[in-house]
Amino acid sequence: MATTRCMRLLVSGALTASSLAAVSFGSLGGASAAAAASLPKCSVSALGKATGVVDVDFWESASQANQTTLQALTNTFNSSQSKVHVNLVQQAGYDDTWNKVQAGLTNGQLPDIAQLEDQRTQGVIDSGAFLPVQSCMNASKYSTSDFLTRPLNYWKVNGVQWALPFAVSAPIVFYNKLAFTKAGLNPNNPPLDMSALLLDAKALKASGSGMGLVLDPWHLETWLASANQLFVNNSNGRSARATKGSFNTSIGVQIFSDLKELVTSGDATTNSSTGPDEFDNLLGIGSGKYGMTIETSAALGTVTTLLSQYPNVQLGVGPFPVLNPNIRGGIEPGGSALYISAKSSPAKQAAAWEYDEFLESSSSVATWAAGTGYIPTRKSSTQTAIIQRLWQSDPYYKVAYNQMLNGLNSPGTSGSVIGPYADVRAALLAAEQSMYLSNVSPKAAVSSAESNVNNIISQYNQRLGVS
Repeated sequence: MATTRCMRLLVSGALTASSLAAVSFGSLGGASAAAAASLPKCSVSALGKATGVVDVDFWESASQANQTTLQALTNTFNSSQSKVHVNLVQQAGYDDTWNKVQAGLTNGQLPDIAQLEDQRTQGVIDSGAFLPVQSCMNASKYSTSDFLTRPLNYWKVNGVQWALPFAVSAPIVFYNKLAFTKAGLNPNNPPLDMSALLLDAKALKASGSGMGLVLDPWHLETWLASANQLFVNNSNGRSARATKGSFNTSIGVQIFSDLKELVTSGDATTNSSTGPDEFDNLLGIGSGKYGMTIETSAALGTVTTLLSQYPNVQLGVGPFPVLNPNIRGGIEPGGSALYISAKSSPAKQAAAWEYDEFLESSSSVATWAAGTGYIPTRKSSTQTAIIQRLWQSDPYYKVAYNQMLNGLNSPGTSGSVIGPYADVRAALLAAEQSMYLSNVSPKAAVSSAESNVNNIISQYNQRLGVS
C-alpha cells in the first residue's frame, strides 16, 4: 500500500477526500460478491472485428529515467503487430494522472489505459471509470499463477482483480557500511527487526552519526503488515468497504513507542516526505550525518548513483526490519498498476488488454524490472538472463523481491483499500508528530489517530451514500 514516495525521487501523488466528493460515482462501489459474479463485459474479440489500426492512449506516470524503458517496450509492442498502436501520454506524476482522470469523469477526456498508484484503488472502484481487469482475464482465460501472490492480491478486492501490478516496490534499509564499522557493528548485518534497528541507531549515534527517519506513514503500515496486523477493518477493506481503523492495539502502540524512543533519544532525526527537506535522510548518509535510513526499493538505482559520489560511503542494503521476528507476517507491496478504461469502446478495451498482456509478460516484466529497479512481479521473469545478470552484478536488487516472495500472503500483508487514503495517512502522520513535538504518549497518539481515521472514512462513505 504504500505511499510510493516512489517518490518525488520518481513520482508520487495524493488523493483527497474533498476532491472525490465532487465526482459522480459508478455503481461498482465496494465490489461485493454479487459484483464478482456479474462483472461488466470485456469483448476481447472486438479487436479482431475492428477495421484499421486501433489507437490506444496510455496515461503513464513514469519518471524520465523509467520513461526510456517504457518507451522501448511500447515501441517493441507497436512494431510486433499491425492492429494496435499505443500512444504514451506522459503525466507529471501519479497525482497529476489521477487529477486528470477525475476531470475526465466530467469532460469525457479519459485514457484507454492508465498507470495509477496503490492508494487509488478504492477511488478507482468508486469512480466507475475503469473496467475490472478481471473481466478481460475471464474472457481470455488469462492465468495469473506465475505472478507473485502479494502484489497481485494488492489490486484484488472482494475476489475481483481490478488491475495488474506494474511498478511494484517495497521499503528497504539503506546504510553506510563504513559507518557501521566505525560504530562497532557488523557491516554485513543490517538490522532485521525493530529491536535491532533501535540498537543499531543508538550505536551509530554514539559513534557520531545516527539514523535518518523520513516521516512516511507507509512505513508504519508496513510494520503492522510485518506482524500480520490489519490497518483497517473488513480484511483491510478487501472483503467489504473499510469503515474504520484497526490499528489501536498493543501492536500499534508498540510501533509508536519504538518510533518515539528512536526520535526523542536523538538516535534518529526526522525529515518530511515532501518539500525541500524530503531527501535529507538520504543526503545525510552522504554527508556523514546518518549511517542508516529506510527508503523505497524503487529508489535503489537513484540512491546508488547519488551516494557513489561520496568517498566516505560504502552502500549497504537490507530488508525492511520486521516488527517482531517471533510474529510471522510479510512486507506489503507499494507502487502502481495498469487500469483499463470502462468508457472506451470495446475495440479499444480489447486493444488495451492486448497491450496490458504484453507489458505483463515474463520477458517484459524482466526488461522493466532491470531497466527501472522495480520488483519483478512474475516468478518466471527472475529466471531470465537479464534479471540473473542484474542480480549477479548487484545482489541488492534481489532484496525487495525476496521480501515479496517470503512471508505470509494474507489481508494483513496485502495492504489496505481505503477511499480517502491520503487524508487517512495525514491523520496518522499528525499523530506520529504529536509524540515528537508535543510529548504525547504513544498510547494517546494511536488512540487519537484511529479516532480521526474513523471520522475521515465515515465522512467519505457518507458522501458516497454507502456504509
